[in-house]
Amino acid sequence: MLILKSLLFGMYFIKISYRNYLPLLFFLLLFNYIVQNINNPLLIFLSFILYLVISSPICVNIYRSIILEKPLGNHYLQFLYEEYTKLFIKKLFVLISAIIGIYIIHIMILSPFIPQDISKMTIFLYVLFLYMIYIYTRLFFILPAAALGKSYSFKECYFMTKGNSTKIFLYYIALVIPYVILNNYISDIFYSSKDYVGLALGISFQMIFIVLSTSLVAYLYKGIIDSDPSLRIKD
Repeated sequence: MLILKSLLFGMYFIKISYRNYLPLLFFLLLFNYIVQNINNPLLIFLSFILYLVISSPICVNIYRSIILEKPLGNHYLQFLYEEYTKLFIKKLFVLISAIIGIYIIHIMILSPFIPQDISKMTIFLYVLFLYMIYIYTRLFFILPAAALGKSYSFKECYFMTKGNSTKIFLYYIALVIPYVILNNYISDIFYSSKDYVGLALGISFQMIFIVLSTSLVAYLYKGIIDSDPSLRIKD
């Protein structure tokens, strides 16, 4: 089972490459402080951008280790300045921008049909959330490809997942939903009680989710290109 493999790889990653976590750990502490104490949307947005950049070398390390079947790198800066990491960061921003754009377009189109009743609206938003995750899973192979130095288009990723889209979606949902539930629960405890144990748990869950979700996407990507090498984009 891929989720179990991702979990085992995550444990291996933490054991071997824990030093890679230090820049991200420091930033997550800073980010939580900014969100809680500074009411500045621009600063929060810039912090989120920096968070994506700082976490990218960790994701690239995982992608390359799983897909290329290579040992994990143990030097954060080694990956930060690589050309494939720069491509990964570029594709990451392109993907996020596309998902936000698709979400806004759907909201604009569907706004006349959004129920006014709170319970029905909640169901509507949950369905939309699941739909957006499905769209994301049809496009997110641009990330492992970028980690290998390959520039995939959204069209290529979409057709690459054809025939496997439901399986990929269900695997990803099986990881995302427990994370969202646990993270929201911990966040509620922390924000209501200012419990720093809750803060530490929340940050730990974020870091673990980065490793597990990246590992899962890497295994899904590797499984598809291994089963049909013609799906590889030629250099």
